[in-house]
Amino acid sequence: MAIVVKDRSFNGTHERYMAPAIVLMLLTLLVGGIFVLLSSDLAESFPHFYLLPWVAGLLVVLSVPTLYLYYHGRLTLIDPLVFATWSYFFPAFVIGGLMLITGWSQPYFFSFIQDAKYNLPYTVVLIALGHAGLAAGYFFPLGPKLGAAVNKYLPTRDFSTSALLVPGLFLLLLGTLNTAVALFLGIIGYQRNEVIDPYSGTVFLTTLFWMQGSFILWYFIFRTGKFNFKSVALILLLFGATVTRALFSGNRAALFQVFVIVLLAFILAGRTLDLKRTAIAGITLSICLFVGMIYGTTFRNVKGSEAQVSIDQYTQNIFETFDNVGRFDLEASLVFALTGLAARLDTLSSVAVVVSNYEELQPYEESYGLDNNIWKDTSTFFIPRMLWNEKPVASEPRKFSDLYFDYGENSFAITPMGDLLRNYGPVGVPVGMFLFGIVIRFLYRSLIEDQPKTMWRVTMYFMLLMAISYESFYGMLIPFLFKVGITAIVGLLIVGFVARILGHRRTLAPA
Repeated sequence: MAIVVKDRSFNGTHERYMAPAIVLMLLTLLVGGIFVLLSSDLAESFPHFYLLPWVAGLLVVLSVPTLYLYYHGRLTLIDPLVFATWSYFFPAFVIGGLMLITGWSQPYFFSFIQDAKYNLPYTVVLIALGHAGLAAGYFFPLGPKLGAAVNKYLPTRDFSTSALLVPGLFLLLLGTLNTAVALFLGIIGYQRNEVIDPYSGTVFLTTLFWMQGSFILWYFIFRTGKFNFKSVALILLLFGATVTRALFSGNRAALFQVFVIVLLAFILAGRTLDLKRTAIAGITLSICLFVGMIYGTTFRNVKGSEAQVSIDQYTQNIFETFDNVGRFDLEASLVFALTGLAARLDTLSSVAVVVSNYEELQPYEESYGLDNNIWKDTSTFFIPRMLWNEKPVASEPRKFSDLYFDYGENSFAITPMGDLLRNYGPVGVPVGMFLFGIVIRFLYRSLIEDQPKTMWRVTMYFMLLMAISYESFYGMLIPFLFKVGITAIVGLLIVGFVARILGHRRTLAPA
């Protein structure tokens, strides 16, 4: 009997070294290309070309944790560090930085950046330190240890996938009704209610049932994996609800948010992204970005301001938006979308405004109620506004915009890094992000990492992951996570209540 020995020298352990080697070669070519470009006449055509090596260095910093996870076979898009890196840090600061370098982004507030040739690279360094701190906190052993300890006290039973359809539809309907009420009250949409009453926050949080219900239904579709009349009807219903909500939101990122919901539901349901599906996802993402940018920007131009209007007038603005968009030709639409998208992605400029002015403006922050906002908001968030009507909102986007950008009618990106810099100086940036890295790893370990994929776990994790905004204040990260977490628990209790009424029983979750 002959014994055949297969050569596995390029499989198993050795293939893990191929990706870093390829990346190292690409980085070498990138660095060489940058030096060639910097020494050429091309640099004279772009006033911010000096930023290119700094942005390239940031890309390297962002890539290291992802490569590490890949090397250890733990790379997945639903990982909170990977998700944060490639859904926000990369597009906002690498692609956004390239938009600034090439001149596609020319923000009016660029003149607010003092000594741009110093402060723009310094801003990139602070972003890199913030991301490095986030990654260090994520890999620090405290987060997974706490997550594993908490997991022992979490429920181990769950409903079967077939039991989720009606409860998911009920939660979607409830969220839709709450969204209509919030729109009528001026709490959501492209409008602003000048009066903040004790129940505004609660009404807004109940609109999240729409997102939670949508996720559960998409999770149901992907989990069952059946393409029949029921699934087609459900997809059409979700598509109709999505388009309607996007139209009334007036938000340029509304379709992108829906894309993320579907993508995360697909992955959390246990499905994999092969080459074909990734290509389809990329094309869909591009369409969502371009359509959302064209519609959202045009709608805001038509409406003119965030002044609260009647539902009839708001609806009329939607029809006027369609009329204006219909007059665009294809080339004009693409240029319009690309210009708007470039301006939206360029977060580097707005953070640089904070970096270059925070010391000078710090004495004026108290009069705007912005002073020490991180401590104020994280120490009072657990007190409901209905019990403390005069509770201050220290992390107020409009007041921040008024002070730093001299325009209080818009919300400009500050990011957790910029907020930490304002409060605690440069040292506070990596330290604060390190602490939040522990938080996201704790959530991931307690709900997803090495855990059974049950409906309540994946839904809870999805809601918490979507609650994290790396564009907003650091002082709002924990408070909003807490509020969304409570809302998600209420939504899950509603789903469980409806399932029990229908006679569904919980079973022991699969290992």
